[in-house]
Amino acid sequence: MMSPIPNWLALLVGATVFTVMLSLGLLLGREQIAAALQRRVVLAAVLFAVFIPVPATAVLIVKLFGIKGVVAAGILLMAISPGAPVALRRAIEAGGHAAFAPVLHLAIVLSAVVAVPASVAVLDALFDKNFTVSPWEVARQVCVAQLLPLGLGAALRAFRPVLAARIEPLLTRVSNLMLIALVLVLLVVLWRMLEDVGWVPFLAGAGLSVCALLFGAGFAGWDAPVRPAGAVAAAMRNPGLALLIATVNNLPVGVIASIFGYALGLALVVTAFVVLQGRRHAAAP
Repeated sequence: MMSPIPNWLALLVGATVFTVMLSLGLLLGREQIAAALQRRVVLAAVLFAVFIPVPATAVLIVKLFGIKGVVAAGILLMAISPGAPVALRRAIEAGGHAAFAPVLHLAIVLSAVVAVPASVAVLDALFDKNFTVSPWEVARQVCVAQLLPLGLGAALRAFRPVLAARIEPLLTRVSNLMLIALVLVLLVVLWRMLEDVGWVPFLAGAGLSVCALLFGAGFAGWDAPVRPAGAVAAAMRNPGLALLIATVNNLPVGVIASIFGYALGLALVVTAFVVLQGRRHAAAP
């Protein structure tokens, strides 16, 4: 059985995700949707990169290197769980198209309602395990954690644009500080379990994230302005969704550490990508 996450930690995670998504919702308006619709082919190509090559590569790595147990479970669950709440912020920081990136993220989290249960069924068949998760469970996680605060932010932008513009920078700073605090707390709480599972989830998360950045940028193709957003969207995975699947299937507690180890490797690679992209833009004439 999975050990329950302490109530205080669950509240911290929930408050952090809500604040991040609310701040991002303030960036979402009609002009973003119009910009995305002008790039329908690129949007579909990046969605394919998010849902197909990344999980397929994770399965290949797990089988090729003989990774088993809780470590393999954590890697695979992260690989099939797209749409991290911070993905949109990272995409914009990496120079992603500020109008296209919000709608891309929205399309990913909506598609996950169908794609994630389908991916779980594929893993069930490939590894002969009794994995399950219903679209309703995924939809509830996506709606409460992401769509609700995103919608509130978008509504505030639509009906009170001056107020939204005034509070967005402050809310962004607060959400970034909350994210840093959350990572530090999770490191302290999960350190012993991270030691138990070893470095494999971290290395797998870093390696798969590099591959995912290449997939996302490659499928964005000729559309250079949205290429950074496509790269980050393909790389970012949702630990909350991965933990939901683990909890529903009563997987061992070590899966939590494996998921977090993957997330640390992912964070390192995506942060490096964002920094490099920022320097490239700063150096551009």
